Amino acid sequence: MDDSQGSGYEEQQIGKKQLYFFPLRRYCNYMKVAEKDNAVSGILQEEYRRSQEVLTALSKKLVRYPKGSLNIRKKAYKGKEYAYHYLVAREQGRVVNRHIPKAKLSDLERQLEQRDKCLKEIQTYRKRIAYLEKLLRSPRRRGEFKE
Repeated sequence: MDDSQGSGYEEQQIGKKQLYFFPLRRYCNYMKVAEKDNAVSGILQEEYRRSQEVLTALSKKLVRYPKGSLNIRKKAYKGKEYAYHYLVAREQGRVVNRHIPKAKLSDLERQLEQRDKCLKEIQTYRKRIAYLEKLLRSPRRRGEFKE
């Protein structure tokens, strides 16, 4: 195949093999863009709305869980070592340490795990929404929930 014959392919000889390359640069100007499919667009818009609803619900759920991380402070007193659990969180620009009694420790650990799972889900849905916005070519909303 010779390029001068109008086939569109370019020929190259590499070793014993002969390769044909299709030059995309030449044909990019003439490509037709596919029309928007209403069925696919409707499905994507529905998924976009559903993802936003789930993100809103997760944001409301996240507020119920305590912020911060659980730390242990060890103190030695009269030859014995004692461990104190406390929650470290930022409130109004300040770092606050709150002592956690042993009775409430397991419940707090469970709540912190649930909060971490919720944050991961929120991150996943944010990425999904950003991807759907690119697909739908819709402007991105400003001032959404940020954690």
